Amino acid sequence: MTYVDKPAIPKVVKFDEPNAKLRNKLDVMLNTGSDIYQGACKKRGSTLKDEYRKVAGVAYMDPKDMAKLGVSNWDHVKVISDWGEVVVNAAHSRDAPHEGTIFIPKGPWANVVVSPETYCCCDPTYKGIMCTVEKSDDDVLLMADLMRAVYKKYVNKDDEEGIKDLATLGEMPVYKKL
Repeated sequence: MTYVDKPAIPKVVKFDEPNAKLRNKLDVMLNTGSDIYQGACKKRGSTLKDEYRKVAGVAYMDPKDMAKLGVSNWDHVKVISDWGEVVVNAAHSRDAPHEGTIFIPKGPWANVVVSPETYCCCDPTYKGIMCTVEKSDDDVLLMADLMRAVYKKYVNKDDEEGIKDLATLGEMPVYKKL
């Protein structure tokens, strides 16, 4: 059995937070970085597959923050920053407690919401990004679909208006613009 067959995040019981109200959205700080599971998928060349979405399209959150939003493991949340918004899975962080902070592994989903400013170091700003998190009914997109939705990759000029209505690109490799 691999880590993909069984989610790396155990199911957790929501913590009761008697002094807090259920919120529609949370203001949090986003940090990104490398993750061993995401790195393993990249090394295997499976970045277009569902397993990569499960390990890189995820926001690791403090369980108390998850309780405030009313989300459980693998529920969908929308992360919104000054640079964009992306829907990812919510997951109980293995490094809790860290209320008010979320972690998204470096990759396509994180890149949508991080600052492109490099401050002369050749890397985007991957840490300390203020954003909001809210529960979402939207699906977490596969990487090819995310590239199409955010960066207009794999789209004919005629399709740009109705990208959301296009069928998924799935896990098949896409080598050229369609």
